[in-house]
Amino acid sequence: MKKISGMPNLPEAVELKYGEHFFDMQLIDVACVTLSLRGCGRFRPPSVLILAGCDIEEAGDEEELRSQCEGVTELDLSKNKFKKWEEVFKILQFVPALTFLNLSYNSFENSVRCPTYGLSHLSRLILNGTGLPWKDVHSLLSLTPSLEELHLCLNGYSTVDKSSSAYKTVKRIHFNCNPVKDWKQIEQLGLAFPSLEILILADCPIESLSKDCSYSNVFPRLKYLSLNNSKISSWDSVDLINKFPILKELRLHQCPLFQQYSDDERRKLSISRLAFIERLNGGANISPEEREDAERGFIRYYLNVSEEERPNRYNELVTIHGHLDPLVNVSLKPKKSVQVTIVYGDIKVNRTLSVYMKVADVKRTLEPEFGIPSSRMRLFYVDKANGASYAPDELKINTKQLYTLNMNSGDEFIVDLK
Repeated sequence: MKKISGMPNLPEAVELKYGEHFFDMQLIDVACVTLSLRGCGRFRPPSVLILAGCDIEEAGDEEELRSQCEGVTELDLSKNKFKKWEEVFKILQFVPALTFLNLSYNSFENSVRCPTYGLSHLSRLILNGTGLPWKDVHSLLSLTPSLEELHLCLNGYSTVDKSSSAYKTVKRIHFNCNPVKDWKQIEQLGLAFPSLEILILADCPIESLSKDCSYSNVFPRLKYLSLNNSKISSWDSVDLINKFPILKELRLHQCPLFQQYSDDERRKLSISRLAFIERLNGGANISPEEREDAERGFIRYYLNVSEEERPNRYNELVTIHGHLDPLVNVSLKPKKSVQVTIVYGDIKVNRTLSVYMKVADVKRTLEPEFGIPSSRMRLFYVDKANGASYAPDELKINTKQLYTLNMNSGDEFIVDLK
């Protein structure tokens, strides 16, 4: 291996990281079942090159690039010292089968000058933290006719430039942590990428969705939307999510709207308003039983509210479930605690448990009671609602919170050894 001084170019960085491990092996002797192998001396890099943070600034010798980039399909050049696009394109010229390219956190000082060749196989392009002007983004998109996934996070975009072209192959965009506030700017993403199926806008300070947006035309194929940690503060914006024609999965956590609600209350109110969402904030799909429970609770929640103050969703749900009689002390807020019986062999103890405890918390509290390490403890839940006793259900997920079991006082836990 040759000695390298200063910042390495790409072939030197590849040799520094991979040179001792990737050489072609040549069969030189076969006798019965004994094989002897020796290196033939030709360097053969892996198909995935991860060269993040290697201080690469230049492409290097063309012949070395040709030999070292042959067969490479994924290339991570993030957090390097690239300043000139010419150096990047010089590298890419020798990676004809490239499908994945990560250029995040390089500080380019010149504009993209499109080469005569395209990146026809590239399907995923990562440009996080580059601060690229939109004109350069569009120049790169013009070179990638097969692109399906684009990452533009942390680029300081408060606006989205209108595009004169529609990039019909792109199905997934990560736009996290950009200071965009106005939904009309997000509409420009939908217009530029008409086949968009997944749009991630987490940590963008979007304040509301627009009632003037033609969601069916702008987002005709969107199936997944993340608005986590946005600045949405009104149920009106949640209601507008119903206008996405085929949206099935939504992430909507840590917004000002939900600050006054518990997790359980937020989930029920959201499910009841979102008519077509099948999965909310990860986890399992919304079951028919959970949806019906939320929707019927929503009707009763607004029974004593004036007709002018009731959301439109109220009348839609009355059409589905009918007019419901009020229940005593109807509230969407969960119980704070429940009284349960815990059984281990012949021992029975009564405990009051917070419904916000996790399964792991329950196990830890029972360690001194029964002398069993939590790591060796199996915990079963028995629903004794209405005097009936159902088969024990083992709680295998330690992060599961008790309120998700819809527990009531009088229910039972059974402890067993693994």
